[in-house]
Amino acid sequence: MVYLVNANIFINCISLLVSIKSKFNLFQIKDPNMKNILFALIFTIGLVSNVFSENMTMKYGGDWVDTTVIQNDNFMSMAGSFVGTNVMKMGDKAITTNFKCTGLYQTNPAPMLMGSCNMKEAGTQDFWVLNWQCTTTGTGKENCKGEAIGGTGKFAGVSGDMEWIDIAGFGEGKGTFVLK
Repeated sequence: MVYLVNANIFINCISLLVSIKSKFNLFQIKDPNMKNILFALIFTIGLVSNVFSENMTMKYGGDWVDTTVIQNDNFMSMAGSFVGTNVMKMGDKAITTNFKCTGLYQTNPAPMLMGSCNMKEAGTQDFWVLNWQCTTTGTGKENCKGEAIGGTGKFAGVSGDMEWIDIAGFGEGKGTFVLK
């Protein structure tokens, strides 16, 4: 596990160096001392940004409530709340959240399945916000992606990216979760 984390940190630092190199042409600097200082600074920034990031897995289940549906022939548009429970595991720690999401679903000609969730930790007042969007295949099995965009209490300043597969309101996924 330690080797995997160190490898991820190294890879992320190299990616940062490559992106900076392409934007600023840092490798044209002639002074070797200045190059070493810049490499050390960039590596430190990459290391610090990854130290507080953890890989996570999650499982959830819920249901649509308080919905408004507009339907005609094979067209359907729905707005409502998606309510449920999520268990997120980071290392040996589990965080259980009860969530309430705003959600929009619509079929062709402009298909969408998207929303935002208030992910409130069970037994506390601390929460984080998840903004998400899923594919709209109509099969009941959708690929989803989301982003943590801040919160309160221990989740203040949280960020992260997640992806999961939703099967009719239940799903599993993974991602990164960065606590500040």
